[in-house]
Amino acid sequence: MTLSCFDDLALEAVSIPIGGREWHLECVRDQGRVLAYAESHAQAPYGLLLWESAVALARSLHTRSTLIANKQVLELGAGVGLPGLVARSLGAEVWQTDNLTAALEIASLNARANAVGGITRFTADWTQWTDDRLYDVILGSDILYERAMQGSVVSIFRRNLAPDGFVLLADPARQQSIDLLARLEDEGARFDLEIAYVEPTCGLGSGAPVEIVLLKGAFSA
Repeated sequence: MTLSCFDDLALEAVSIPIGGREWHLECVRDQGRVLAYAESHAQAPYGLLLWESAVALARSLHTRSTLIANKQVLELGAGVGLPGLVARSLGAEVWQTDNLTAALEIASLNARANAVGGITRFTADWTQWTDDRLYDVILGSDILYERAMQGSVVSIFRRNLAPDGFVLLADPARQQSIDLLARLEDEGARFDLEIAYVEPTCGLGSGAPVEIVLLKGAFSA
């Protein structure tokens, strides 16, 4: 299946094992084509890929099910939707958002394929954020890669986290992400860290497992 809104980007089916269950997802697997498309178009469709960070975050949610059940959960940069789907399957009320409408359409397709219903989705630009709901948990997989957007992301954390709420993030240890987290800790945030290794999902690289940093963070009032 080729996406009508993105020339030459075809969806492929993948299967991701999490906690004894196979999650069946549609996504773009040809990372090279996505990167080439981004070079010549204003809107980069990175969210159509299934990133290793999303797999690591989804698996982490499965092991943290008691932290997620019955919670109000916002997924930023949801892409094709895997972490939010897992959160919903664990009993959370989930809102998924992305600035790419096509990504949310694929996330909805994936929800139907895995018999997960009841997720609210909305398109949003982090720099023009208008959502005032409070969430117990904010999820994000590889959302800190662009330094210019980091301030907007942190503003959402501070604006939309409920009292005693926390963020759950997954990142491939990008230097710009590490720099931001260090600065936030200097400002009073606290992060618990663990490492996960995920099989490659995007088609480029050596084929070796990808190291992902998982973080659970809280912000001071």
